[in-house]
Amino acid sequence: MRDGAAVSRAIERDPVRDAPGDRREVELQAKPGKRRKPARGAIRQVVLFMTIWSTLVSIFGLLAALPTLMAVMQRRGAVVTGPGGAMTISVTNDELNGLMSAAGTTMLAVSAATLVATVLSVWIMRRWFDGPALLDLGLHRRPGWLADSLVGLALGPVMFLGILLVLLAVGWAHVGAGTVDAAAVLISFGTFVLVAFSEEIFARGWLFQVLEKGRGTRWAVIGSAAIFALLHGFNPGFGAAALVGLFLAGLLFAQAYLVTRQLWLPVALHLSWNFSQGPIFGFPVSGLPGSGLLAVEPTGPEIVTGGAFGPEAGLVLLVGIALASACLYVLGRWRAARPADYGAPVSG
Repeated sequence: MRDGAAVSRAIERDPVRDAPGDRREVELQAKPGKRRKPARGAIRQVVLFMTIWSTLVSIFGLLAALPTLMAVMQRRGAVVTGPGGAMTISVTNDELNGLMSAAGTTMLAVSAATLVATVLSVWIMRRWFDGPALLDLGLHRRPGWLADSLVGLALGPVMFLGILLVLLAVGWAHVGAGTVDAAAVLISFGTFVLVAFSEEIFARGWLFQVLEKGRGTRWAVIGSAAIFALLHGFNPGFGAAALVGLFLAGLLFAQAYLVTRQLWLPVALHLSWNFSQGPIFGFPVSGLPGSGLLAVEPTGPEIVTGGAFGPEAGLVLLVGIALASACLYVLGRWRAARPADYGAPVSG
């Protein structure tokens, strides 16, 4: 990738940034008597944003999941009535993760609540703390946005087909027909759409762009990828290998953002990553059991296959990352040769 100075110079030359709807800073500088507020420290803004975001996600997520969780736990006898009629919930973390994984509609509701909390957090930071606006994070529909989305949707199947073929070639996986039904596929797709938007608005949208503005591109790439990986720390089976794999995933999504300076490509790639990994190929998705059109049973060393966490915790992930990264590099070169069509800076 280019260094921070080169990307910054490319951004300054970017005619897209002067398009209607993105002129706020230019207009403030041009009007006499108007002074732009000094930017708050990037790290301080990130800490504040994450505090607001985690609070809202916890509240909204609990409200979305509570009806289903209470109903399931009542059937399992997990709700115990104590003296005076007080109710306590007796359920372990593993049981809770299992309940959440099994309840597809609950996961859909929690994902929707998380997206609402993310958008609200961005609005709060914009309204009271001089943060960027939602659409300015990369959600304007500029030339090429639909083509970029289609590329992102195609990359997921390419990645996990490559991973599966490598595992089969060395005899470290068995594959058979899956048992997933149409309703489960639709629920999973809806869930992963919501997850892709909320996580990309959070990581490559708000975190990346605030860190880049305050600290430079390298800080933005590394910082957003590290935070993205750490946020999966509560997933079942999360460990050092999963942390590294998810950090690499964050780097790949950052590359997708830098190629277009829009969120459409990373959102589509994130969606196709999750949907291909689980509902299509049947791998576990970040520690959550996978149920797909295929049923893949890893038989090789866990350090390679990722075991119960899925390929994101195994060395085989490097195959998928390399394939997708190479495709993004080619896309970036292709777009760079057509600046009149896109006008967006490219980082290779």
